[in-house]
Amino acid sequence: MYAAAPDAASAESNHTPREAILVVDDEESFRTAVVRQLRNAGFATIEARDGSEAIRQFAEHQEEITAVLLDLVMPHTSGGETLTILRYYNPTLPVVVTSGYSEFAAVSLAETERGVHFLRKPFTATELTTELRRAISERLPKQRHATPPKPLF
Repeated sequence: MYAAAPDAASAESNHTPREAILVVDDEESFRTAVVRQLRNAGFATIEARDGSEAIRQFAEHQEEITAVLLDLVMPHTSGGETLTILRYYNPTLPVVVTSGYSEFAAVSLAETERGVHFLRKPFTATELTTELRRAISERLPKQRHATPPKPLF
């Protein structure tokens, strides 16, 4: 699901409409609340309910996606596996990993993966937007693959 950001006059934001956040979380009510907070902050959003859907959404919208908010613990394809696949196709993609369960794993992942930030659930709208802005502003320099990647689908 893709939702456009509010127009600049209605959002107090330093963001352009093309800054879209891919929100990946299996808890629908949580994902809906986060999407609402991001839209209110002036971001566009793309939603995915699990890692597999996130990979499909990324394949379809990769030119629009500025950053990813990624739940670590999900069914089917975990947040860690999803991160590995997304980073294969875009090594400089800013990612904020969230978790309410596996803080140690999430912090370890954020410490070992460059450009990955951690936000512990539950979090406030201010914490959310602050961490996403930090991740986007610290975006890694563009890198090229030694060989072109295969298409996602």
